[in-house]
Amino acid sequence: MPCAVLTRDDVAAYTVVLSRLGLDAVAMPVTRTAPPPDPGALAKALKERWAAIVVASARAAAAVAAAGTPHGEVWAVGPATLRALADGGIGATYPAGAHDGESLAKAIVASRSIRGTRVLVPRSETGRPEAAAILREAGADVVEVIAYRTIPAGPVDVERLRDAEVCVVFAPSQVAALSAQLRLGDLLTRFVAIGETTAAALRNAGVTPVVADSPTPEGIARAVGSVYPPRS
Repeated sequence: MPCAVLTRDDVAAYTVVLSRLGLDAVAMPVTRTAPPPDPGALAKALKERWAAIVVASARAAAAVAAAGTPHGEVWAVGPATLRALADGGIGATYPAGAHDGESLAKAIVASRSIRGTRVLVPRSETGRPEAAAILREAGADVVEVIAYRTIPAGPVDVERLRDAEVCVVFAPSQVAALSAQLRLGDLLTRFVAIGETTAAALRNAGVTPVVADSPTPEGIARAVGSVYPPRS
């Protein structure tokens, strides 16, 4: 059966929706999570009171859940992040349409005045700066804490990637891990990005991806269905 490679380790949520397109969902994680430089920093921060705690990835959510109980309203980007928080017993607000840190920050700013309030942003060591910048522009006192590091998982299975009909990518760090081992623009494989931030990274790597209209298995399936089966 033709396959779609997904650059993550857990693909169970995608198996059914991609099988409807005649594709096997194959996990090919290209990055992994490593401890932050200061393992106690997030736990210490979570003991304080915050007007908002901005969680912009499932990995950040897992780090928050492992570090302690948040004291403040938690905001999540995407269903995967919401689920990771829920698995840790943490409730969160998920604004419709929020698909990355930037759009989540804009949703928070649109929902209330945060001027003069304290906002916590747990993030990757290489996390993008847009969310914190938007919150600061709105007048918040933003504290960024490195919650985890994202590092390459190891050698990429290049032949599997070449043979795949579609490759679904979930983060710019995954694009970087792939690009470090092969020229993505040389592949005939079609690429799908979970959101615009990842799509921009793929374009910089020399490919033209299709962008999912929502960061959900169904949104990914619609994007994949736009390029597979190929139209003659």
